Amino acid sequence: MNILLRFVQYLAKKVIVLAIIVCLAVLATLIAYDCANIYIVVTEGMTLRATSILEGQENVVLQKFFTQAYLKADPLMNNNVYNDFIIQDYNIKMRVKWLWAWPWEERVKAVIEESIPKIVGKPRDDEQPVKTPPSWQNGEKIVLLEKQDGHWKIAGIIFKSSLDRSDTQE
Repeated sequence: MNILLRFVQYLAKKVIVLAIIVCLAVLATLIAYDCANIYIVVTEGMTLRATSILEGQENVVLQKFFTQAYLKADPLMNNNVYNDFIIQDYNIKMRVKWLWAWPWEERVKAVIEESIPKIVGKPRDDEQPVKTPPSWQNGEKIVLLEKQDGHWKIAGIIFKSSLDRSDTQE
């Protein structure tokens, strides 16, 4: 009887260790899945937003990456300072500095560095007083994301700090 009891304890320990390993593997997979989705939403969404603002085109694909409430409230989309210019060239630089998402979270934050070091454009109107397009708000930004219908969407952008001039040079 003693041998049978020790054998059952041995099997129980192995089953518990195996169950813990399986749970950790599932948790790691779900975290990686969410973080990868957030990374894609942030990089693609922010790039499309900048392109839409600079080129002055309404981009319906933005609804895939941003909440409807944010698109209606975005100051650059609604009061576009680049509408008076024909933008000919720009280079978007973006780096995701930090992001994390637990599988049960519905709202997360990501920290990015976004810069457009040089914007080349000309005025739409020859009699326009300002001849060069304004510079982009280069800096570190906090991107707020929400999970809606199983998909991550950008729900807000908070400007945190400016980048050094040396970081924005080409």
